[in-house]
Amino acid sequence: MSLLIRIVLAAMLTVAALLPAAAQTADKETRVATPTSFLEACAEKIENRGRLRFCDTYFREKLGTEADALLYLRDRITRLRAGHEESSTEKYQSFLQAIYIVAFLTIASIVLIASDRRIGGTAKWAGLTSTAALLVMVVIVAMGWLGKYRAEYAAQIELGILRDRIETEAAQAIATKQQITPEMVRGWTRDFSDIGRRFAENYGAATIIPEVDRLGN
Repeated sequence: MSLLIRIVLAAMLTVAALLPAAAQTADKETRVATPTSFLEACAEKIENRGRLRFCDTYFREKLGTEADALLYLRDRITRLRAGHEESSTEKYQSFLQAIYIVAFLTIASIVLIASDRRIGGTAKWAGLTSTAALLVMVVIVAMGWLGKYRAEYAAQIELGILRDRIETEAAQAIATKQQITPEMVRGWTRDFSDIGRRFAENYGAATIIPEVDRLGN
């Protein structure tokens, strides 16, 4: 074997030996730059919320494809919780408005009928009976609004608790170098389904007239 060939082979072996080291160095530099805790990965979200809050970036970096089910559930829960929060506020405002309107109209009607001496006995009692019937009807409607509010608010609270549980269990799995197991995902999904079922039952029992569009979300 000529000297030139030996020199070329030696150079190739030297380059081949140096490439893995260079790759390891580059990978090490990349990993050092990558956030190592959720406080670093989620710093922007924490600052915006003014409190500790996990973000998708942290779970994606730590879990890889194992985070798919977790991120899907978190997104679904967050969206539903926001919808329940908005709807519960609307239902409570409707309940208060119904109470205020009924109270005003009922008192005004009773005062007018009772103070008008030109109305005879039978007519006066008929007017009072109509006013009382109106009061009962609107109170039933108002109580329906209150029942809907309670159903929305309860679902909002339960979804928030479930989201916190999912994040906590996932963070614990990351800290202990465990995996997100199918059993964990099935447990989260089962609890998520139970919350939806309870909401549908409570919301349906709160009113005589069903709102199919609300339950379809």
